[in-house]
Parts: sequence; C-alpha cells; structure tokens
Amino acid sequence: MAEQRVGGLPDLNLREAEEIERLLKEEEERAIQEDLLIHPLKRLLDPKLLLGISAAVFLVWAASWAVLSFMEQGGEALQMEAVKPQPDESLIPAYVQVQKPNIYPLKPFFVPIRVKNRETGRFLHVTAHLVLSNRRLHKDIDKVQPLIRQSVYSLLSRKKAKDFEKGRVTFEEKVKREILTASNSFLLSGTGTIINIVFTEFVISPS
Repeated sequence: MAEQRVGGLPDLNLREAEEIERLLKEEEERAIQEDLLIHPLKRLLDPKLLLGISAAVFLVWAASWAVLSFMEQGGEALQMEAVKPQPDESLIPAYVQVQKPNIYPLKPFFVPIRVKNRETGRFLHVTAHLVLSNRRLHKDIDKVQPLIRQSVYSLLSRKKAKDFEKGRVTFEEKVKREILTASNSFLLSGTGTIINIVFTEFVISPS
C-alpha cells in the first residue's frame, strides 16, 4: 500500500508529519515556560487575571461604601431624634389636654336597715366620693364636711325595705341624686359645685 504524502511537505508521509508537528508544539511550550521563569511578572500581567482582580476590588469598594452610607444615615437619624424638640403643652388645644378630676373622698357609711324602727340585721355599706367642679372647692368642703356627712347618714338611714326592692341600680342612682342635692346645699354660691357622686362601695346585705 502506498504511503500518503503530506501536501507542502515533499517526501514526508503522514506519520512523519504528525511527529514533526508534535515536536514543534513541545518546543513552543518549553519556550513559553522558560520565558515565564525568566519574567515572572508576565503571569501577573495576564489581561484575564488583571480583569478579575479589578472586578473583585470594585465589588469590595462598592460594598464598603454602601455599609458606611447606611451607618452614617442611621447616625444622623438618631441624632435628629435625640434633639427633636418636645411640643409645648401650652400650644396643645384645650380639648386635647386630659384634666384630672377633682375628687373629695368621704369616709365610709355603715347604716343598719330597719323596719318600723326595728333592726333587721341587714345593713347598708356605702363609700362615696364627691367630684368637684374646681380644686379650690376643697377648702370650702373641709369647712362643711361634718354637715355633709350628717346629711348623707340621715338620708341613708331613712330608707325603707321597699326601697331596696326596686333593684340595686335604680336604688343606687336615686341615692346618688339625693347626696348630690344635699351636699351642694351647704356650699356658697359662686365658689363651685359638686358635679357628680362616685361610689366605690355600695353594699346591701342580703336578707
């Protein structure tokens, strides 16, 4: 069988041509390795390597800048919150301001319940507080407090058994109105009024 001849390479068969090409590649690779050993910086100056390093440096810089900007904005926000002026209470509308009620407490009342002037063994235990229209009224009530207590005790002791049969809520509201009217009768006109009665205890013992 005739050996194949390689075009452009006279008198060389295919196997000889492949061997020559292999030897040329090995020689070229050896020259490149020797060149890198003599000049090691050439490896560092490889364009692909430089491009990768540049991209990594840029990403690190961008992340650092974002973190520092966030911390700076957070610090400014905290500083502005710390120096935020408090609203002047004098500028708040009157209807917004919550007024504390002016309360004058009375000592508890313990009144026996009687039927035809006979004790039944039942009792009425009431603790009432007077709600005043103004704080200055405390001094006026201090002066007439004994009269107020005597009047409240009298109206409670006059209650009859049938009064308790109307239901506690109805009976309690009736007593509240009577105490309010009786207490205001002892106050001087123009100084203020008792505007409400609050019960913290209102106990009717069972029969």
